[in-house]
Amino acid sequence: MDSNKITVTTENNQQLEVEVLDIFNVEGYKGKDYILYTLEEKLDETTERAYVSILSQQNNNFSLTEIMNQKEWEAVQKAIEENIAEDE
Repeated sequence: MDSNKITVTTENNQQLEVEVLDIFNVEGYKGKDYILYTLEEKLDETTERAYVSILSQQNNNFSLTEIMNQKEWEAVQKAIEENIAEDE
């Protein structure tokens, strides 16, 4: 298994192997980890579809939860945009 891949359990108890692009925290949402990941779905030759979820971990078991709150989602989007701007 690649070091940047983990197996997660979705809200529907489905097991998925995902490629981790980033795990990060968001200001104002202390105690939550967010994950930016891909299922390696190609949109074109150079681009893959990316997803963001709340990441929880108990022992070596990872689970994903959808971000349902609009205010939280906006804060997550802002954190991703700031991270991208830092990397450029």
